[in-house]
Amino acid sequence: MKSTFILSFISVLMSMYSCKKGSPVKGDIKQDTVTVKQKNVLTLPNTQVKVYIGIADRWHDVEDPANYSSWSYVRANASGFYTNFITMWVNSYQNNEDPQESCNKMRQAFAHNSCFFETSLETKVNDDATGGNNETTDKKYIDQLTNAGFNVDNTSLNYGIDAQRVNTLKTYRNPRNCFALVGPWLVGGNIMSDATTGNAQLRQDILATDGAETDGVLGFWFGNADNIREGSYSIAQFTSQNHKQSAIMLAPADGGIINYNPTTDFFNSSKACVFGHEDNNAAPDMWTIWTYGERSDEPTFPESAVNSNGETTPANTLTGVGYWLIKHLNNLPKVLPKDTGVVSRTASVSILDNSNARLSMKNDAGNTAYTMPVIISNDADPQIELSPVINVAISGGVNDWEISFNLAGNNVTDDVVYNGGLNCIKTLRLSKTNKLTLNMIIRNKIANAAPVSIKIKTMSNISNTANAGVYTIAAKVL
Repeated sequence: MKSTFILSFISVLMSMYSCKKGSPVKGDIKQDTVTVKQKNVLTLPNTQVKVYIGIADRWHDVEDPANYSSWSYVRANASGFYTNFITMWVNSYQNNEDPQESCNKMRQAFAHNSCFFETSLETKVNDDATGGNNETTDKKYIDQLTNAGFNVDNTSLNYGIDAQRVNTLKTYRNPRNCFALVGPWLVGGNIMSDATTGNAQLRQDILATDGAETDGVLGFWFGNADNIREGSYSIAQFTSQNHKQSAIMLAPADGGIINYNPTTDFFNSSKACVFGHEDNNAAPDMWTIWTYGERSDEPTFPESAVNSNGETTPANTLTGVGYWLIKHLNNLPKVLPKDTGVVSRTASVSILDNSNARLSMKNDAGNTAYTMPVIISNDADPQIELSPVINVAISGGVNDWEISFNLAGNNVTDDVVYNGGLNCIKTLRLSKTNKLTLNMIIRNKIANAAPVSIKIKTMSNISNTANAGVYTIAAKVL
């Protein structure tokens, strides 16, 4: 449960300091310098997001080593395998090889051994003599997955909860999470409102488990059927506020929405869902990618392709969505001073290596000032949009300097230095066409000011702050 407090804390925090490009921040703060060390500095706790991926009807395609090269990035970087009770029944009873051997091969397909198992209070898969679904079959499938080498660390239970079933899912063979599975289109746009019948029970189910997983029919998302988008945001927010965890599912299923095509719309709808959660301070602890059952024209591979510009771009496939999502959550932005050499009458900038630069300023009677533009971009992988968190830590002779930060005409010093970081969502999200220029305004207050170190820390995502890079600018007076 280590990340549940974090998300609750962050959801409140982000509402205070996420800002829009070109809009006032912090009540229209004036652009003046702020002396570092006058305020308390908040440090965001570490968060680590997980991504699980699974497929319903093409198990053997995914575990086949002949296809490894078609999803090499995803299989190496996904947190693990996602499956459910229906697929595990198919694996057991409609398989052309031993079910345990199939699980063993699936384990070998993933570099990481985590597994997310979804089950249900439904009592049967079908009317076949083997088609029952209950606590016994849950144990059977957990056995198969565990014996293959998977660590079944997350489970979910659909259509309500049962205390005994939840206990089994949480404790059988190993301790793990169990989430209440919720259809976000059922909550009337806000799970915290009792205007929709059943919301009180859903909240009770979430609080009685480790949190919530959403059922992710993107056909519904495409047209915002029954306010599914707002409903999903509210579920993630409710879980974090109550120190629980959330898992948001991305599923290409159309849900009967005729103007949504899973083959052509899955990728863009998945991106919109991810961006929507980030923009509404509802970034989850986990993402699950699941297919329900695949149409014949829904491809599994490849995860990426090379476009006409020679750039590697995510493919509109199941593994392509995983490729984009894992990179979106983990890629770090590129940080680079815009100008180098002699940049003004009183200052020069030297780039030392990929993560260090030196700013040298003339000793002009303790009044040397320079506005240093720093470009923050996704240029290292321009096909992957990024939503980093930008934080600045200043050390050394801090009392000898005045340093502030400006973005698009707004003073963001409080955001980047004191409040944990600037969350680059909405209009601040990095893309091939949207780079940020963070201006550092620096002035030595006294002659012979002691050197100061400005560390620009870029966390890859608000849900993945543990993954971070640092670009250091060493400033001194000559």
